[in-house]
Formats: sequence, structure tokens, C-alpha cells
Amino acid sequence: MSNTNTTVTLNVGGVLHTTTTFTLRKYPDSMLGAMMSGKLPTTVDPQGNIFLDRDGNVFRHILNFLRTSALCIPTDFIEMDLLHAEADYYQIEPLVNLLNQHKEHQATKGTCYFLEIIEVRTGSTATMPTNNSRVKTILSGRKDAILSLPPALIGIDVLEKLQYKDPTEHAELELYGSNIRLKVGEALEGRGWHQTASDFSTSSGFDTKSLHNCLIIEHSYRDRWSMTLVDEETFTVDPEHLSVQTEIFTNYDSANDSYEVWG
Repeated sequence: MSNTNTTVTLNVGGVLHTTTTFTLRKYPDSMLGAMMSGKLPTTVDPQGNIFLDRDGNVFRHILNFLRTSALCIPTDFIEMDLLHAEADYYQIEPLVNLLNQHKEHQATKGTCYFLEIIEVRTGSTATMPTNNSRVKTILSGRKDAILSLPPALIGIDVLEKLQYKDPTEHAELELYGSNIRLKVGEALEGRGWHQTASDFSTSSGFDTKSLHNCLIIEHSYRDRWSMTLVDEETFTVDPEHLSVQTEIFTNYDSANDSYEVWG
């Protein structure tokens, strides 16, 4: 074919794509570049379009790369292996290299997990927990992520509470102790977690059931923590849980003259 820039229609596996010879010649050493320069013979369909016996839907991503030199794929794209095979077939080396980099990045990116801590303070002076206010703190997330925290923070009986849950199931756990939300946050940060959000809201109203019709204030804190694990990484149960478990859940069986350890 000549070096002039003209439009051309390709029939790729039954799907028609119209582009320009300039786009197809973007990488002269590729198969498409060789076809446009006349170095490779071409096959045409009954309508005179160049015919390629390849995947017609994925070819749009090949064309987009030729047009932009960038990997333009949807975030939910699931045919990376097929796109890689097509890029290799067309011998577009820059695209093959980019797909390899993308694959390596995805492999190291891993999976992101979350823990959420919600603290609600209610009372006439809700910001002062020692002055006649009530505090309720809830920790929620995957069981295995929760158990990575020590029993001194989340309770010595937490294993008993969560024993029937699959490690990947989500659970909610009420926490107790002064400033426990901040203490858990410090422990999470020390274990490699990152705080991704921290929200605060407040509301107020009068307690009509009270003789003095006093003002009730409610402050809500919501902290969201995240950690990314690569494919083969898992959460490890804090070893203190195992020692506490052995100490608390060891029961003497008088009939068999033996001890039964829960777990």
C-alpha cells in the first residue's frame, strides 16, 4: 500500500473497524504495520475489506492503543489474557510490554481490607466521658482482621464470641474501656493499617422523660482503617489470644480424668 493516509475498513472476526492507514502504520515492525506497507499479503472479504481471523471485540483496544499509545481499558475489564494474546499476535511490542507491567502491578497491588470503629457518646456533656455520659464503641470487619488485635484491646473472650464464624466473615464487636477508639487506632497504625476516613457528627435534644427536661448531646465518631495484602498474605491471630484461650477454656473432665481445651 502507498504511504498516503487513507481510511480503511478491517473485518476482524466478523466485526468491522474503520480507521486510517496512518494509525495501522504506527509501529512499522508490527504485523499491522507490515500489512500496510505491503510487506505482508492481506486477505479480503467479499466486500473488499481486509479480513483478519481474530477476536473482533478485543481489536478495539488494539486500535485505541495505536491511536493513543496508552492502555485505555475499562476498570472492570476481565479479558486481559485475551488482549495480551492479541497484542502478541499483532507483534505490537510496546503494548505487550505495557500489559506485562500492568499484570505485575496488579499482582503486587493485592486486596484491600477494612476495619471500622464507631464510637457514640451521649449525655449532657457528651465530650467529657467522666461527666455522666455513656459511651458505646463498635468494631466491625472481617473476623481474622479483628483477631489480629490483642485481647487487651478487644476482650479476652473474643475468641469464644467469634468461634463459629468463618475467618472471612464480617463481625461486629463491642469494645470497652476508656478512650478505646483511640487506643485501637494506635494499635492498627502500629500494625501497618492506614486511616482512610474519620467522620464526626453531632446532634442534640431534650430528654422529656427527665424531671429536669435536660439537654442530651450525642457525638458520633466513625474511623475507617484499611490494609492491603498481596495474594498469599493473610491476617495472623495475635498470639496472646491463644494463651488466653488455653487458660480460660480448659475444663476438667472428671469422667475421663482429662482436660478438654476449646479450639
